[in-house]
Amino acid sequence: MCPMLEEYKRDLKGLFLFALPLIAGQVGQMLFGTGDMMVAGRYSTTVVAALGVANAMMGPFVMIGLSITYAVGSLTAKARGEDKGSKSMLATSLGMSVIIGTFLQLILQILIMNLDLLKFDAERGELIATYLQWCGWSITPMLIFQSVKEYLQAHDDTFFANGSILGFLIFNVGLNIVLMFGMFGIPELGIKGAAIATTISRLLMAVALIFYAAKKMDISWNFEAKAFKEMIVLGIPIGLGTFVEVMVFTIVTVLVGKMTTVASASHNIVLNLASLTFMVPLAMNSAAGVKVAYEFGKRSAKGVLTQTLAALTISGSFMLMTALIYFFAPTLLLKVFTDDKELITYASGLIIFVAMFQLPDGIQVTLWGVLRGLGKTKTPMLITLLGNWMIGLPLGYYLAFHRGMEAAGLWAGLAAGLSSIGVALSILFSTHYKGLAAKFAEHQDPVNS
Repeated sequence: MCPMLEEYKRDLKGLFLFALPLIAGQVGQMLFGTGDMMVAGRYSTTVVAALGVANAMMGPFVMIGLSITYAVGSLTAKARGEDKGSKSMLATSLGMSVIIGTFLQLILQILIMNLDLLKFDAERGELIATYLQWCGWSITPMLIFQSVKEYLQAHDDTFFANGSILGFLIFNVGLNIVLMFGMFGIPELGIKGAAIATTISRLLMAVALIFYAAKKMDISWNFEAKAFKEMIVLGIPIGLGTFVEVMVFTIVTVLVGKMTTVASASHNIVLNLASLTFMVPLAMNSAAGVKVAYEFGKRSAKGVLTQTLAALTISGSFMLMTALIYFFAPTLLLKVFTDDKELITYASGLIIFVAMFQLPDGIQVTLWGVLRGLGKTKTPMLITLLGNWMIGLPLGYYLAFHRGMEAAGLWAGLAAGLSSIGVALSILFSTHYKGLAAKFAEHQDPVNS
């Protein structure tokens, strides 16, 4: 058998086993929002619609912060591959999380104070503001948790962090029910209860993981300015790239929110489904970012390639499977969220477009992780910007408001934009890898960009 094929098969198995806890953790994180939505669905349709818009508006803040913390795993793994120390990475990443989290929360407060500019109806606007006000306090704990999780993953420790997500998911759903509906002497809090439950859960998760890491790892609690700068330089383009993509979904959600309540609620349910399946390639993004960075640190071009191919195989296979399920069994999935026949009918017309972009979306997010592991984040950010804002959103707006497709038109635009990004990042990786392999062969340092 070809040595390259043997290494690919070995890496495929190894990456799959490494990624399983990450996939469980990513799905668990997503289910925090889905759990809120499912409990709210039994509370009222108005709260479902408001909760969906609030989560979409908060999404960019959370995803920017989380994306910046992804640099922690890649830099730590690269340092390990180079046989350099990484003890100070954790303390530095915690400091970064507090700084970034505080900044994002301040920006969110400014948004809340100017929410009336978006001209929601009075009831929905008040519900959205209430959720954002209380859930905003969960941003910093969430970033702290993710930073520690990334550090542990770079040291091949994946089980406790991701397992704790699943444990706190159950806790969060239970607390949601208690606080939203009012139980055990606690008054009925509605959407405010959902926000408080999520904030408490994320805070406890962060505290638990810090204690675990402090006990398990040999850590230096010194904050290093150099490591902080490296995290920011690598992480900011990741955060901006995520921001421009999440903002497109946020704008689409706001635009649909101005349509009928049925359109808004249907969109929010479909968005939750799409986000749920997206968690698997997002986990591969995290796994590939660590594994590729380690091979990059070892200066192994073959290792970089086989880890990349393994990650794409896993992501691509899963997203192809979900695309088929979305095409042939949409009603079955939608009934998990609602029994309303009108919502199911409307949402079925949207989920077809989700099926169309499953494979290219899986490819593009996986390659983002690969390129991050190679220290290349600026160009992917620009590609993401162009694909979403020059193709996806303009096309979606045209189809929705000039061709009468409404919410379906916006989803069609998203499918086109994500597909174009997938193609462009594939070309970028192929081109960059050829240069990387040549430089490794010549015993020269690769140029990160």
